[in-house]
Amino acid sequence: MRALLVEGGGVRAAFAAGVLDALMESDERFDLVAGTSAGALLAAAYLADQRGRSLRVLRHPDCRAAFGRISDFLRGGDLVDLELLHEAADRLEPLDGTAVLAHPARFLLTVTDVETGTGHLIEPTEEDLVAALKATSALPIAVRSPVEVAGLKCLDGGIAIPIPVQQVIDMGATELVVVRTRRAGYRNNGRSGRLAAPWFERKQPSLAGALRSRGEVYNAMLDVLDDPPEGVSIQQIRPRRTPACRRTGGSDVDIVRDHLMGMDAGQTWRSEQRLAE
Repeated sequence: MRALLVEGGGVRAAFAAGVLDALMESDERFDLVAGTSAGALLAAAYLADQRGRSLRVLRHPDCRAAFGRISDFLRGGDLVDLELLHEAADRLEPLDGTAVLAHPARFLLTVTDVETGTGHLIEPTEEDLVAALKATSALPIAVRSPVEVAGLKCLDGGIAIPIPVQQVIDMGATELVVVRTRRAGYRNNGRSGRLAAPWFERKQPSLAGALRSRGEVYNAMLDVLDDPPEGVSIQQIRPRRTPACRRTGGSDVDIVRDHLMGMDAGQTWRSEQRLAE
């Protein structure tokens, strides 16, 4: 089984959007496509064959206004307004959910259960596709209220499952193509998770524990990427430099540059594949 996995990273995922736009120009075939957080939104656009949509959404002023809402956050609102983001994206260019779910490849995304702190790899249905996409990208602290999907109260899938590498291997995948948003050599120091954990300690202690261990979980995932099990091949498409965009924002120029870097990386990978065939 051949799987395409897409890492998240908020606006930093502009790089991954470029990679996927490049792959849409080719005849690549995958049995399974899975994404985490922003990576799931990009994967959905990929399956819908909506080339360029992710870049247009990231660049649009109404969509960019959903990020970094500090004044709202200080008044008790969200730092990232998921409702505004999805409504603005839908007005700009609706995601073709029917095409996503009708695609021959299975579409899976990750969520983190706030009650248990455990990660789940779920397959959205027509009824809960929008909720699932909101849930997987609901950054802890930045989004105050969990999103309910599949009977679970969820936040960002990247907390417990940074990229579902081991999960799809356990499902039988033997050939993985992983689109990263971190450059080669990156290791997670766990600092952001440790800083976020006290926010949830009283009401959701299991989630706080998951945040504290996120660095270890992320680095364990990297170990599998770098040294896969016997019989499994993994190819990574990574940025050649650290993306200019941050998780919660970036200038229009930064977004375009990161997207172009992703396009170049995707096209280079495709050229290498053709030479190897």
